[in-house]
Amino acid sequence: MSESIEQRKLILYIDDEPKNLSSFKAVFRRHYEIYLANSADEGLEIMEKIPIQLVITDQRMPRTTGVEFLERINHQFPDVTRILLTGYSDLDAIITAINKGRIFKYISKPWKAEELKETIDHALEIAELKKQNKILIDSLQKTNHELDQFVYRSAHDIRGPIANLLGLINLVKMENDVNLIRTYTELQEQTVKRLDSFIHDIVNYSGNLRRLVHKESINFKEILDKVLEGHYYTPKSEQITKETFVKQQGEFVSDKERLSILLSNLISNSIRYSVTNRFNPAFVRIEIESDETKATIKVIDNGEGIDEEFLDKIFEMFFRASPNARDGSGLGLFICKEVVEKLGGEIFVESQKDKGSTFTVEVPNLMM
Repeated sequence: MSESIEQRKLILYIDDEPKNLSSFKAVFRRHYEIYLANSADEGLEIMEKIPIQLVITDQRMPRTTGVEFLERINHQFPDVTRILLTGYSDLDAIITAINKGRIFKYISKPWKAEELKETIDHALEIAELKKQNKILIDSLQKTNHELDQFVYRSAHDIRGPIANLLGLINLVKMENDVNLIRTYTELQEQTVKRLDSFIHDIVNYSGNLRRLVHKESINFKEILDKVLEGHYYTPKSEQITKETFVKQQGEFVSDKERLSILLSNLISNSIRYSVTNRFNPAFVRIEIESDETKATIKVIDNGEGIDEEFLDKIFEMFFRASPNARDGSGLGLFICKEVVEKLGGEIFVESQKDKGSTFTVEVPNLMM
């Protein structure tokens, strides 16, 4: 059974002989998506419009040789695999093709269908492996950069509260006033809670990096109720109206733990930056709708809002846009972005300073 057009590899064959073009297409059209050109210029026009994956070109052509063409496209299309056909014992041309045109292989004409197909498949397989390798290298470089930043900032953010605790402990030791001792003890408690929150975020970040996506059936109302219950004693929570709307159509499959972390961080963010001394009561509204293809999650609040100049930075590691963010770890929204990307989704934010924010998340149904 032949592959669908979407799955088939895109191959460009360039030759100034019409019979050769017809023969190539007749032999390989069932295996690949074939594009034909009778000159280097026509081939370049095709490549500028179509995402060609492999080019096969004859060496001897009028005006521009195969080697010259391959050298010409080298910078513009560096990821395209190249094969050179030559019917002449032209050693210099072959050496030039290898050095300048960066060809995968040269094949003597007349070509044999079975041999050429084997070469094409091998070339495409290697190209795919190189592509996957590049993705892995890019991902590794990103992870290493984030890890360096993470270690440096984590050490700083942990040392701060510890130094604060040690200072408060020494004050308590030297103090005889019961009221002052009580004040110092309350400050110690606040510092410990801040440190505990930071460690909690570190654990979530580490877990998201290491764990594979665990697919299971999702009950959004159940997850949301549990997350809200967990924020019952969060500071300012009792002063904020929570509104929820859940519309789940059919089964939805995703990672329950990651969705819980996502909702918890977004809701925690809305509570932390709520404004409770305005004429309009503070609120957080959570809307979740899902169907057989995706889930859309919205967390809406009328809190502090975010300055427009910071909107493109709020998902960065340790970024804090608000002066009230000193009690947070600076990891919450970064973890949200990492979780959403792990689930194959996207996260967006709309916000106006002093009016509030809307965070929108779209994640695919992994049952598909």
